Amino acid sequence: MEGANGLDIKRFYKKTNYLSKIYEVDATTKNYIIEISLDKYTDVFNDWDHASFKKRDIDPDLVFFLESCSEDIPLKYGIDICFYLPKEIQDKDRERIIVSGLKTYYSFYYHTERRTLKESYKKYLGYIIVAFIFLALSYIMANFAKNEIVYVTLSQGINIGGWVFLWEAISFVFFKRRKIVYDIKTYERLAGASVYFKYDNVKRRID
Repeated sequence: MEGANGLDIKRFYKKTNYLSKIYEVDATTKNYIIEISLDKYTDVFNDWDHASFKKRDIDPDLVFFLESCSEDIPLKYGIDICFYLPKEIQDKDRERIIVSGLKTYYSFYYHTERRTLKESYKKYLGYIIVAFIFLALSYIMANFAKNEIVYVTLSQGINIGGWVFLWEAISFVFFKRRKIVYDIKTYERLAGASVYFKYDNVKRRID
């Protein structure tokens, strides 16, 4: 019978082998490579966005694909993004615009989520303070107005309100916060990903 550590190691190697079958791994950096085949550069951008090429938003299907792939790959690993395109349309300027667009897009969401997390800390700290004030008031009213039905009822209402505020803070710490932190790390990794372009299997890296 194997111990917990043995099972964890087995799961780790199974996960690694599974990922290696789906994604290529850079021999030097050991980053997992997300590969995307395009017919033209504009496929990266949203068809409904009619702004100039430099200002267009990222295509929602591409965003979904990149983030789905990122979910597959544990956050401890780095990722690269590789676009495959026809050789005849190779354009260095458009390559740089795409790289800049991807980094700007995910940097924006990275900073947005960080701001959301910071604001949430302030909000739920306020909830904790209000919760303890309510619970203290409830305790005081329950002890000093034992025979007054109005005060007892009010005390119970305040007590329930205090626990509601406290539960909201607890649920943030153990549930909601984890999702926001995960999103921050995901956006940070995607914003920092190296981007490559391949034409007839010749790779060009854009820094």
